[in-house]
Parts: sequence; C-alpha cells; structure tokens
Amino acid sequence: MYTTEILEKNHKNIMRMTAVVKKMCVGIIEGKEVDVEDFVAFCDFASSYGDQYHHMKEENFLFPEMIAKLKGHAEMMIEKGMLVDHNLGRAHIMSLRNALNDYQEEPTSYNKLLILTQAMGYVDVLESHILKENNVLFPYANKDLPESSQTMLDEMTKSFEKRMEDQGVIKKYLYILEKLENKYQ
Repeated sequence: MYTTEILEKNHKNIMRMTAVVKKMCVGIIEGKEVDVEDFVAFCDFASSYGDQYHHMKEENFLFPEMIAKLKGHAEMMIEKGMLVDHNLGRAHIMSLRNALNDYQEEPTSYNKLLILTQAMGYVDVLESHILKENNVLFPYANKDLPESSQTMLDEMTKSFEKRMEDQGVIKKYLYILEKLENKYQ
C-alpha cells in the first residue's frame, strides 16, 4: 500500500535524525559545548516533520481506518501502543525545548543533563516505535485492510503528500536533516 510505503520512507528519515541526535549527545558527553541552535533545529524537525507531517498521516488517515475496519487488536495496538508513543515523543520534545531554554539562561552541567535526558528519551521512544510500526502494524494494515480502504488511504495520502510538497514542507525538513547529518558525520 502506498500509504505505508510513504510512512516507512518517513521513518527512514526520522531514524537518520535520531542517529544525528545520538552523535550530538555523545559530543556533549565528550566535552563539546551544547549547540542550542542545532538542538532547536532538531526539535523543529521532530515537531514539524515527525509529528505534524508524519504522525498526522497516521493519526488522521491510517489509524482511524484500521480501528473502524479491523477493530479489536488494531484498536488495542493503536490506542495503547502507537498513540502512547506519539504522546511520549511529544512530551520529550516539549521537555527538551524547556531544557534548552533553561540551559541558555543557566549553562550548568545539570541543565546539560536535562538536554541529554530528553533528547535520548525521544530517540529511544521513536526508534522502538518505528520498529513496532514497520514490523507489526504496517504489515497488519497491508494484509488485513480491505482493498477499498487501502485505495481510499492511498488517495488521501497522495493528496496530502502533494500539498506538503507544493508548500515546500518536505524539502525544508530534509534540508535541515542533511545539514545536521553533514555537521555531525
């Protein structure tokens, strides 16, 4: 299904960003200064690309259709697993933004620790979340959703992707990703 293919493609980009964030965090542990601007760019990527662009497709398109058509296990996986992970990721990003603000006001080791804790908390949640979706949820949707549902989801996803491309959203966040990847190779 096109929808899950696009979602998995998004996951690859999110995983590329989590690899960058790990390098940013290791750098701090090794004594480098906290580059607040780079962490803010990561937060923007996580909120805009990861959440508003990627999770929006899951939460507004795929998940409701799976719950409506597949019920039971799909509903449990989505409501008690996927949506919980999405909210945990959001909480880590909000806390990371707060930690960055605190660090700018008072650049202490404690505030560095808060940055590392929230950044790596996000990485941990999202990496395990992506594995669950790619290996369990998406194959389940591809196998068990009726063809009519898959066709409808694909049309909605294509329309949304075109709109995001026309608005330059995808290009903007892939540029941020590539810029950070190049800096933290």
